[in-house]
Amino acid sequence: MSSRLPRHGVVGSALRSAAALVLLGCAAAPAQDRGAAPSPAAPPAASGATQPADTTAPSPALERLQKAARYQRGETPRAAATTLHGRFHVGVRDKDGGLIQADVERWYTRSPERMLTTRTESVSGSTSTVGWDGRTAWFHDQGSGDVVIYSQAPDTYAVDLELLQEQVRVTRLLLDAAVLDALIPRLVQPALGEPVTWTDIDGVEHAAATVEAGLPDELFGPAPGAPPPLPGETPPQLRLRFVIDEQTGALWSLRVAAPHRPDVAPLTLHFDLHGLTRGGLRVPGHVRVFRGDATREELRLGVELVEVDGQERLLFDVDEPLDSHLFETPAAR
Repeated sequence: MSSRLPRHGVVGSALRSAAALVLLGCAAAPAQDRGAAPSPAAPPAASGATQPADTTAPSPALERLQKAARYQRGETPRAAATTLHGRFHVGVRDKDGGLIQADVERWYTRSPERMLTTRTESVSGSTSTVGWDGRTAWFHDQGSGDVVIYSQAPDTYAVDLELLQEQVRVTRLLLDAAVLDALIPRLVQPALGEPVTWTDIDGVEHAAATVEAGLPDELFGPAPGAPPPLPGETPPQLRLRFVIDEQTGALWSLRVAAPHRPDVAPLTLHFDLHGLTRGGLRVPGHVRVFRGDATREELRLGVELVEVDGQERLLFDVDEPLDSHLFETPAAR
């Protein structure tokens, strides 16, 4: 299979760890918060915690981040994205080297937090859906009509619930990476790192800045068995590393590490083939996912292209109205 994504469509490859199966949803995630449905996004840090960055103060790090935000949305700042609807083609390579391919469609709302993922496998053509409405998690085989309510038997379906949790986390992360306006004010002490030369998927080199920052942990929570934080103790933080094109402001990479969670390997996303959505947001059309210090990506995924008024647009729509009935548990037939 080609090492790059065709611009006219999407072809995926590679992945062993379940964390990178964020869009395919066909294998188990690492054991975290076993047996629980996905947790809502964490509330803002309590008083006494390190305060997020003052985004009005000029600093080289904030200037790079704000340039990246302008590259995404133009001159008009955006609020946090409230919804996501996207179509993707995902390919996952299993431990034996076999390739699993699927077309995936996802709907997500941030508040209340809900998610629906439909997967159609390329070889068999079978279609299934996994949904979560904030309380109930379920699986629907659209061929047989069978419906399984994961949240009614959390011990039995612990692996499935863990995978769903991981998918919710990474969907949050993708939205934050796509709309940096909403992420920047939550960052703690952003600072410039060493400049780098970034090579994109076409082999073109770019002068790029790196920005290091903290972020209150809104993804993982405390390690299993960890004692609760003491009164006044600073909540755990994620460590983020952005790679931003010095000339254009394109976000080439985002790395997320959880120093307080040694059981969670750092996650790095590489972004390429940026293009416009139907709503005018510029997003990556091709994402490569890496775990830990791996030099080979575990996953490639691409965003489907659609034609709008004679122009190609990426189907990664944010802030579009979504019918709440989408997330309702289906009845078995």
